[in-house]
Amino acid sequence: MDQQTDTGLERKLPTNTKAYFIKLGERGFWEKKCLKDGTLWFGYNETPHDMCLRGDWGGVQAFWKIVRKKEGTASNDARQIRTFYEADEHSIFITFHGGYLWWCKPKGRAAVIEDDARLRQTVDGWKRESIGGDPLIISRLSGKLTKTQMFRGTICEVAERAYLLRRINDEPTPEVAVAEEAEVILRARILAMVQLLDPKDFELLVELIFSSSGWRRQTRTGGTQKTIDLDLLLPTTGERAFVQIKSKTSGKEFESYAKDFRDTDAHARMFFVWHTGKVNVEPTEQITLWGPDEVPKMVLEAGLLSWLKDKAS
Repeated sequence: MDQQTDTGLERKLPTNTKAYFIKLGERGFWEKKCLKDGTLWFGYNETPHDMCLRGDWGGVQAFWKIVRKKEGTASNDARQIRTFYEADEHSIFITFHGGYLWWCKPKGRAAVIEDDARLRQTVDGWKRESIGGDPLIISRLSGKLTKTQMFRGTICEVAERAYLLRRINDEPTPEVAVAEEAEVILRARILAMVQLLDPKDFELLVELIFSSSGWRRQTRTGGTQKTIDLDLLLPTTGERAFVQIKSKTSGKEFESYAKDFRDTDAHARMFFVWHTGKVNVEPTEQITLWGPDEVPKMVLEAGLLSWLKDKAS
């Protein structure tokens, strides 16, 4: 997006930041343009612009009461219009588009544009990442927040404001923070148990991890091929990979297996898995490394903690 900047350079949003959801046009008609240009477009085209600039919100409500015929509806209209005109740089607007939550800070006065729609600029465009650059993917956000997009009007306050600000600021909820601390301890304990396994049980553990994610073994574990402990197939894509498993290893040993992998085209990917030792090599698109940091995480994600406890007991 032309108006996006490096969010990693920004300061965190204060906890008293006001947050509003805005629907950018009927059925999102203006979404792409606004997100690209870093602007906010707003309807209510009939609203007297000069009345809004004067802050005559009683007059605006009276105007819409004539149009709507209902006091409550006119009051709601006036509230949304006032928010669009008066929200400042200490506020944020959010919207949802393309699988992401987007947010921006409004700035400047509202202006009348084509078809009497209203336009406001933003501080530095719309963003779909947190302050630290983490993508704000809708599927990874709380449903309590994402249900805001079902609002039938144009602008409303975000009920889950505290949660929203924490996500933008990369701050976990207190409950998540406690859980993350506990998980760090648990992973260390898992690694200690993994290191108690004999090589055959470690190979079996790795095989179970891959099986849980859909990979199918094509040859028996620990076969006679010197560079392959597991020959795997992912049925959904037809991708083939081989896995080399070592209880203890080194960078030099890894390089010998990596060379063998690069010298053949029989497999699209290589996994190198170990629990003790250091391999100071950056992974590539074709070569994945699972070492002491990754293996405990995989055990948890595969639901194999009980299996591991039984084996390590």
